[in-house]
Amino acid sequence: MALMTMTRKIMQPQAEGAQTAKRTAAEMGTFVDPRDGTEYKTCKIGNQIWLAENLKFELDSDDCVAYDEDYQYFDKYGYLYCENGLEAAIPEGWHLPTQKEWETMVRFAKKDSRCKDVLSVIASEEWIESSSDKYGFSMFPGGMRDCGDDFVQLGYSACFWVREEGNRYDCISFEEGFDGINDGETLLYASVRLVKNAE
Repeated sequence: MALMTMTRKIMQPQAEGAQTAKRTAAEMGTFVDPRDGTEYKTCKIGNQIWLAENLKFELDSDDCVAYDEDYQYFDKYGYLYCENGLEAAIPEGWHLPTQKEWETMVRFAKKDSRCKDVLSVIASEEWIESSSDKYGFSMFPGGMRDCGDDFVQLGYSACFWVREEGNRYDCISFEEGFDGINDGETLLYASVRLVKNAE
């Protein structure tokens, strides 16, 4: 399985004339999942509206799990989902992005920000200290659960499910210091970020 390594600050009131570029670029909003009342931050990057947090919808099955089955990680990283649980996890009005949609977002962020490393503008400053988190995307390295049922790469890699043609699923990964497409491990559980459906 190919893994693509490409590797928030919310807008806050500031004194007049004191706004920085990273804050003026962020178009933030919120979405409340009507199924469980969870409120998510959202952000706009180009023409796409993304969840600015990993999905946290709990399934009535083993198709979602907190990292290392330890809920101390849940608030920051959300759930890791397996392929079988993806459809049930997604709320109405949103969809699992394709790799092309991820690539569209990355191209826009890099071109708009004139940066080589996209993590410098979409990663949480808690992960990449030098990141501006210009768009409020606040990516965290939530790791994954591999096919050996081991939880790995927390703090190092952000792994996300993508939908491909023919209702097939794949994964992409963002890692500090990389900006390209590499082959990676086949995984069993990964994080979910969603894109809002076009209106």
